[in-house]
Amino acid sequence: MMVEQNKKKFKWQLRVDGSSNTHGSGASIVLTTPEGDSVECALRFDFKATNNQAEYEALIAGLKISTILGADEVEIFSDSQVVVNQVLDEYQAREESMITYLELARELLERFKEYRIVHVPREENEKADALAKLASATINIWPNNISMIRLLQPSIVKTKEVGAVFGERDSWITPIKEYLVNDILPSDPLEAKRLKYRATRYSVLNGELYKRGYSRALQRCVGPEEAEGILRSIHSGNCGNHAGGASLAHKTLRQGFYWPTLFADSKRVAARCEACQKIANNIRQPPELLQSITSPWPFAMWGIDLIGPMPTATGGAKHAIVAVDYFTKWVEAEPLVHITEANTISFVKKNILYRFGIPNTIITDNGTQFDGRKFRELCDKYGINNYYASPAHPQTNGQTEAVNKIIKHNLKAKLATKKGSWADKLPQVLWAYRTTERGSTGETPYSMAYGAEAVIPVETSFSSPRVQLFQPEINVDMLKCGLDELEERRERAQIRNAAYQQRVARYYNSHVRERRFTLGDLVLKRVNPGTRDKAAGSLADKWEGPYKITGIAGHGAYRIAREGFGELPRPCNAQYLKIYYP
Repeated sequence: MMVEQNKKKFKWQLRVDGSSNTHGSGASIVLTTPEGDSVECALRFDFKATNNQAEYEALIAGLKISTILGADEVEIFSDSQVVVNQVLDEYQAREESMITYLELARELLERFKEYRIVHVPREENEKADALAKLASATINIWPNNISMIRLLQPSIVKTKEVGAVFGERDSWITPIKEYLVNDILPSDPLEAKRLKYRATRYSVLNGELYKRGYSRALQRCVGPEEAEGILRSIHSGNCGNHAGGASLAHKTLRQGFYWPTLFADSKRVAARCEACQKIANNIRQPPELLQSITSPWPFAMWGIDLIGPMPTATGGAKHAIVAVDYFTKWVEAEPLVHITEANTISFVKKNILYRFGIPNTIITDNGTQFDGRKFRELCDKYGINNYYASPAHPQTNGQTEAVNKIIKHNLKAKLATKKGSWADKLPQVLWAYRTTERGSTGETPYSMAYGAEAVIPVETSFSSPRVQLFQPEINVDMLKCGLDELEERRERAQIRNAAYQQRVARYYNSHVRERRFTLGDLVLKRVNPGTRDKAAGSLADKWEGPYKITGIAGHGAYRIAREGFGELPRPCNAQYLKIYYP
């Protein structure tokens, strides 16, 4: 029973609102019980929705929750003039989707003993409006006192779930068959006209409804329950090839079956296939915008990493430890026989602390040689901030990774077939790197560190002008002038470096496809080479899980846990995660 002007105070009050913008779509529900308690819920859509569709989704979800909680008399407030007036029969719904939404909303309203729906200005629906905007925004942190529900597809295509809660609805086949067989039309003139138009492409043969198609002359029409079984059989049955959504829908049509939500259902079944999700190709597109790291002054921030394993060198060295200063791009490196915490501490002391002073920050990976008790004590003793890169995500320490590539490239070029002598050639490679202009700063690391360019062998072999005209007294004066100018040169280099980082960020960000997660989301994690099932060989899964998002560790990094295994000790970068559809 619908009441419009009744002044009676209703026991239950429902406030709903929907929001749609460029970031996404969402809706909100604020339900007040007779005791004055407030139930707040937000819905985030995994599909595109217009503002009117979002408003209808909010109304439908609110009615479902009210029914589940036992409400029999409810007063509904919405700031959508279109939705309210369509429900009150003051506006006509013309689009097919709006007609379906309206039918579902009216059906749910009939479950109540009494109700009233009222249009209110947005400022009088402030709480629901703010919650809806929050639901449609791309945020990672969600208030603990508000429930968040993800809608994977519009409510109007979830006929099976709706029927399970509120009683089975007639199949879409029923009205068409009733018209074709018994000439029965709906009482609504607009709906009757719409049904007549649709029925022109259908025929009833031996009691079954068929649609005249294009890929096949006749396609048998099936209901929701049959449709689910058909899709799963074609997708993963004996002759299934685990095809994607569009391919699965086309194959279903070619096999002679049809229903109105075939393509949407095919995408849903393919997306939720356990096997397909775990063998899916790795995602190459970056999920987050590039975050550049800038050092505030020379030798304040160092990145440290390891190279190896490499061919056994003189003395048994198989690895090299490399450190690079983020400001001057100065590089230090040493061969290592064993990768131990003691060797790492010795390298840091000799090549960084005792040579360039105590840095502000050291960035390393999560190896035990950098994450041990003694290394942490060293950093605490000198007040050094020790930051760790996300596991399996070396881009976090990208400066060191770039230097590692350059060192290995130059070693390959110098060694030819004598790979075992790489440790002897390492000082030459470092000298070459330090005296070569870096594109990011426009200066050589040597000049950025010492205020003058180093003399290299070619200048003595072929007598460069500064070697031919060398005068000790003038040289001392010029060196002093160079040191006076050093601060200005460093500032110019820092500006050039910032411009270089902006160019790199623009290129990188043009390929970004944002992929963010919220607390409680189920995700799959890319399988690391070390944990891959070696017995399965090339047939091993590429993704493992599901894991649950338990925390947000920083920009694009999440803490995840797996049931039965607990939380992983280190955060995982979003690049190695994807949403899991149960």
